[in-house]
Amino acid sequence: MDSTQWTAVAETLQAVGFPANRQDLINHARQQPADDRTIELITALPVGIYRNLVDVRDRLWAVAS
Repeated sequence: MDSTQWTAVAETLQAVGFPANRQDLINHARQQPADDRTIELITALPVGIYRNLVDVRDRLWAVAS
């Protein structure tokens, strides 16, 4: 995942209510005008509770690198 892809993920999830679980993030992203790659990245997140966008970023870097 590069910085452009992270920016797309962050913009897609900016209005989600945290804390949120993985499925909440996926559902929110599907309601946004997100591209397929952004949805794929969010879907690749491990199951768990995400406290904020920093938490999402850290876990995405771990799985998408």
